[in-house]
Amino acid sequence: MIQRYNKILILFLLVLATSNAFAQQIKGVVTDSVTHEPLMYISVYYQEKRDMGTITNIDGEYTLDTRRNGGTLVFSAIGYISKTVKVGSGNQTVNVTLAPDNVILNEVTVKPQKEKYSRKNNPAVEFMKKVIEHKKAQVLEVNDYYQYDKYEKMKMSINDLTPEKLEKGIYKKYSFLKDQVEVSETTNKLILPISVQETSSQTVYRKNPESKKTIIKGKNSNGIEEFFSTGDMLGTVLKDVFADINIYDDDIRLLQQRFVSPIGNNAISFYKYYLMDTLMVNKRECVHLTFVPQNSQDFGFTGHLYVLNDSTYAVQKCTMNLPKKTGVNFVNRMDITQLYEQLPNGNWVLADDDMTVDLSWNSNKTAGGLQVERTTKYSNYKFDPIEQRLFRLKGSVIKEADMLSKSD
Repeated sequence: MIQRYNKILILFLLVLATSNAFAQQIKGVVTDSVTHEPLMYISVYYQEKRDMGTITNIDGEYTLDTRRNGGTLVFSAIGYISKTVKVGSGNQTVNVTLAPDNVILNEVTVKPQKEKYSRKNNPAVEFMKKVIEHKKAQVLEVNDYYQYDKYEKMKMSINDLTPEKLEKGIYKKYSFLKDQVEVSETTNKLILPISVQETSSQTVYRKNPESKKTIIKGKNSNGIEEFFSTGDMLGTVLKDVFADINIYDDDIRLLQQRFVSPIGNNAISFYKYYLMDTLMVNKRECVHLTFVPQNSQDFGFTGHLYVLNDSTYAVQKCTMNLPKKTGVNFVNRMDITQLYEQLPNGNWVLADDDMTVDLSWNSNKTAGGLQVERTTKYSNYKFDPIEQRLFRLKGSVIKEADMLSKSD
């Protein structure tokens, strides 16, 4: 049944993709006016019909069907001044340069009417300064060697379902699809899973000379794997969205943007912190803090930190999400939860890392799209010397020959 269901979905998507194969098209490249480098993830859409849009790929290229009477194209992204270009109805090439919008971004601030936030003599700020001062002790790279095992599961689902939609179109014609529908634990909305990919790997690190390798031990895919494995735009977006996040880094890179970590060296000037309570997390006393960007449109997170109430100031739990006004292209929602555990040697290390992202079909985010859930488990941390032959293997990612034939 699953195989039949996958074939139907693939056929359905192919029909959609080929229906406009002979339409007149506009194409071009979007570049930065200062650096002249191609810009990816730039929204391109018609001013007169916002649901007719696309985004640029990794090379800054875009392709868009023309309208019968032409129209005005809008090129926009956070951090750049939007540009409009009038276009006709035939095949044409429209290359565009966008200017950085640093001044405007710096001037946009949110000032709550009743709140007067001050960093001076603020207990939350003083506590976070100690967390940042002690974070070096929690960085794995202070060790001469380390290794760990990693299990990752990526689940992709159609997320724009409603009871009404399930009675129409493809869902009405192929009633068995309804049996695959489930409720998302994150959003409590109906979703239809279409792909699951599992990867088991081992990461090894050596400080001197520095080298880091990831060895793929096993891999398993069910459903429409092409979304993950091909070089199409969706696959590129997914790989970029689901990059590993280390809150102990100063900056976190997502979707070609720089997000300030809540415990980065510059976090005190970027975020507002609030002490909430002292509570128990996994039988350890923790200080609960919340954080929000000083400016809600900056590339930062909102969330909660649960920090050990002892001399280590180690993070035991962190939850983060993107503020709704951040405006990251094609991302409606992003939720991140990380849990840390203490090893026998005293180190606190990442044990669980879960992320859920809702992606839109179009740039104005009015239509539905995809929900992608990533569940990651880390285990078997070791800090003993590692055999040198592993670091002589070619490449940073090594795939074992029998990775596709491993048992569950």
